[in-house]
Amino acid sequence: MAESAGLITKFSTKQSEQSDAELLKLYWNRATVKRELTSLRRERHELLDKLKEQEGAIIRAKEELDSLERLLTNPLAAANAMVYFQLRHLWRVGALRVQQFSKELHAQRERRERAKLHEAALEKRKLRINILNEKLHGLVLKARNVAHEVEALQQQLDRMNGVSKLFKGPGLKRRMAGLTKGGEALQARIEEIKETQNSIKAEPLPDITGLSLDSRRLINLASLALAQELVLHFSEHNLSTFAKAATERPVSDMKFGDRRDCDRLVDRIRARVGDLKNQKQTADVVKVRTDFLLKQVRYSDENSAVPLGECFENIPSQIPGAAYEVMQKRASDAPLRVNVLTDDYWNVLNVLI
Repeated sequence: MAESAGLITKFSTKQSEQSDAELLKLYWNRATVKRELTSLRRERHELLDKLKEQEGAIIRAKEELDSLERLLTNPLAAANAMVYFQLRHLWRVGALRVQQFSKELHAQRERRERAKLHEAALEKRKLRINILNEKLHGLVLKARNVAHEVEALQQQLDRMNGVSKLFKGPGLKRRMAGLTKGGEALQARIEEIKETQNSIKAEPLPDITGLSLDSRRLINLASLALAQELVLHFSEHNLSTFAKAATERPVSDMKFGDRRDCDRLVDRIRARVGDLKNQKQTADVVKVRTDFLLKQVRYSDENSAVPLGECFENIPSQIPGAAYEVMQKRASDAPLRVNVLTDDYWNVLNVLI
């Protein structure tokens, strides 16, 4: 009877433990489901917000398209719109030129700094290997001398008669054994040095973790110099100023005159863009202007790579004392009061590093 009661108690306890485990598992499953549900709700709200943004963008785009369609029904407004979009194209051409130039200069400076770093690393590697070569040469000489000495002792032992071998042989053998052991130690050291040399030769060359401050300053100045050259190139008939305005104002706000004025302006824009694409001396001109800016600019602190905007208040049409073939610019030699840095001409701020 007592045994039956014990079995019943044991069974009840086991059943209770199973129930507790199931309840605990159910609790954790419920908590997991709640977390997943909360995450799904948050994701749903984010998607709804993005959907509203997209719907707003679609509505604005449709409004702009409708406005443009209404604008193009008027011949004069259509002519002005043609100038407007030609100016925006001009701006994109200039911005792409600055972007590509900065990217190419960045890659060039990276290659130069990497080559310089590799050269220094290889020089250090060569020095370490040379030091090991000197040690290796000394050890090889010692090992060779030990081998010669062992050989000489062996020959001496071979020439001895029985009596001499009896008295002097053991001493010679001990000495030969010591020399042989020393030679083995020398050979082990020689192999160790050779392995070290091979390890040094197999070491990967270091890579740059970023451009130096001097390189970043040079790239930024060269990009700003090109931006200035582009402003000068498109300064005739205020094309650069008009292009800047076309990036900031809607097409309906831009007026360029009557149909004839608009046609002339379109022809001028196309001509100046074509002249820019045919330029062969751009890199030389930018280098001269960059060298000039190097002597003129200042920085907010010793770690800054972007110069102060106040250093770019004017754009000199000609660099003092420079003799070079200039890009085709406007007729006047007076400096332009255009700040390519603070006014972000050709989106130059996007390429400064």
